[in-house]
Amino acid sequence: MKTRFTLAALAVAGLSFGANAATFEAQQPYQIHLVNGNKTANSITQSIHKVDLAEGKQQVAISYTQDFSNRSELRVLNGDPVVINLDVPADAELTLDYKAPINYQLARQFLREQDAQLKIVDKKTGNIVPAELTLIPMPAGLDTAGGIQESLAEKGMAFNGRTDAAVAAAQAKFGDAVVDADALEMLKHWWNAADKDTQRAFQIWAIQQQ
Repeated sequence: MKTRFTLAALAVAGLSFGANAATFEAQQPYQIHLVNGNKTANSITQSIHKVDLAEGKQQVAISYTQDFSNRSELRVLNGDPVVINLDVPADAELTLDYKAPINYQLARQFLREQDAQLKIVDKKTGNIVPAELTLIPMPAGLDTAGGIQESLAEKGMAFNGRTDAAVAAAQAKFGDAVVDADALEMLKHWWNAADKDTQRAFQIWAIQQQ
């Protein structure tokens, strides 16, 4: 019952995520596989390049795929995934910033140094946003996102952060809270995906659960 109360409290006190939603963009040749441990709709037939993020601590997993083939050689480069941990400012428009390699040889070198070469920039301000970037080996098989999840879990790097603003707001109104980080992230995802009427209906429901 305490967890249920806590999540309802967070919904009322801190679920104004739509108002503070930021975006993260990874333009081609990058694609986004995971957001806070949750798979995006990225697949062999559909590449996801932009996602919404709530304010606070977030984790995004991306990877690079580029075709440098010519008439005589097939040269498709698949870079090892990059896991990005960062503290997202409210309403930020985040994007990757790097010097794009112009040929196959330069791209191979670039991919070995992605964690040093990539920067996260807020397009609204032009400022670099501090972030921790980690390269992990490309997982085997077709389920790249699932392989990244497994690798992160094995390395103890799986996302378990809290949304500081929401937790602080809930604690200010309702006292100390025990937070299920995974449940909170899922609530945030569905809140941002909902229309205004659905958000209002959810707020009413959350209040009734207390």
